[in-house]
Amino acid sequence: MPHPLHIDPKGNITLELNIWVILKVAIILAMAFGAYFLPLPGLDTASRICLSLFVGAAGLWVTEAIPPFATAIMVIVLSIYILGKPGGPLGLEPSGYRLFLEPIASPVLILFFGGFVLAVAATKHGFDTRLARAFVKPFGTRPTMVLLGIILTTGLFSMFMSNTATTAMMIAILAPIFKHFEGRDPFKKAMVLAIPFAANIGGVGTIIGTPPNAVAASVLSGLGYKISFIKWMLFGVPLAAAMLFILWILLVRIFKPRREKFEILFPDPLELTWDLVIVVITFSVTVLMWLTEPLHRIPSAVVALIPVMVFTMFGIIDRRDLKKIDWDVLILIAGGLTLGVAMKSSGLSDILVQQLSLFAVPPMGLMVIIVVFSIALSNFMSNTSAANVIIPIVTSLGSINPMLAAIGVAFATSLAMSLPISTPPNALAFATNEVETSDLAKYGTLISFLGVGCILILLFILRGML
Repeated sequence: MPHPLHIDPKGNITLELNIWVILKVAIILAMAFGAYFLPLPGLDTASRICLSLFVGAAGLWVTEAIPPFATAIMVIVLSIYILGKPGGPLGLEPSGYRLFLEPIASPVLILFFGGFVLAVAATKHGFDTRLARAFVKPFGTRPTMVLLGIILTTGLFSMFMSNTATTAMMIAILAPIFKHFEGRDPFKKAMVLAIPFAANIGGVGTIIGTPPNAVAASVLSGLGYKISFIKWMLFGVPLAAAMLFILWILLVRIFKPRREKFEILFPDPLELTWDLVIVVITFSVTVLMWLTEPLHRIPSAVVALIPVMVFTMFGIIDRRDLKKIDWDVLILIAGGLTLGVAMKSSGLSDILVQQLSLFAVPPMGLMVIIVVFSIALSNFMSNTSAANVIIPIVTSLGSINPMLAAIGVAFATSLAMSLPISTPPNALAFATNEVETSDLAKYGTLISFLGVGCILILLFILRGML
């Protein structure tokens, strides 16, 4: 969203206000104010305040009338000043406000931060390009196999790197070969679509793969359900693998290649330096420790601090590199977690669950509704924001396992990819001018629809295991 403050060449400051933004904010504030007076049984002062905060935050996240991270900061500050004040609605002690600050130091946020640092270092020193070359080259020159290599490589990278960074890297690598396609070769469109779709799908594989996973893991941790890095992979990777294979089959069937072979020309590898060696060793050790947590019992968040320490200590990354980290994503997750704490401590989540329980829907039927609603909502707003809104509520439902509910929402919000605005990877692919909105709407919706089925099958299997 453009900033309303502008400075012209002469230094004059002007304030430009968008009437539509003002109107949206006014409507949301009115809805938040009206929510305070809703005649729901069981509401007291604290829960009414929290309901207003929830409605206001959800409205701002859906409309993005202000930046999502700004809404998250608003949630944190208002929770502290209104609900956390000594002797306030919750009757907290003078230090009770810390309840709403604890999510900022959530272990999952630390884990996500470590993942960001790994990705920045890998990109800066060319480790990501070397890995991409190593993974894609073995698939040969047949178009269908090259497409499979692109999908699997993108999906794998997005498990450990930002989906957006992965998409940008893969598009940059493939851009030189696009000009070699003759006319409107449909297979070029298949390759462009494969990258954002595979990045969105691959992110479900690990806790650090996409922000909704972090939201789910943090909320579950607060409820006493600890999910290790490897445990998440045990159900995340099979889903990602199945969806990536389905994506490949669909694109090959829909877009027939016109040529028998072509080869991806990767950029020349960067010179092997000590910095790159340190990145490779640290990256490998960190991932290996994440995967073997049951053996050494060092929490994933603690392991994530290793690359932070090593890379900053040896100058592998500097302060300019740290500025490239998606701090707004971390703030957005923290704001959602604080909102969840506020809903729990005020009793609002229990009250909403009581209202939902009035609808006699069987557990699996309820999961279908939750998954479909999560995908639908996430197509029109940030998937992190959608997870922040939905997960605290569904994990309080007594009729379904909180782990199933949180995992289902995290996966569903990550598989929403029907519009250019649905995810940053979609926007990057759309910006290449090789695909149109109708392509994303048609094929992204198809992938999301198939994703619903895969998620529900996985949840049905996990129902007897969790």
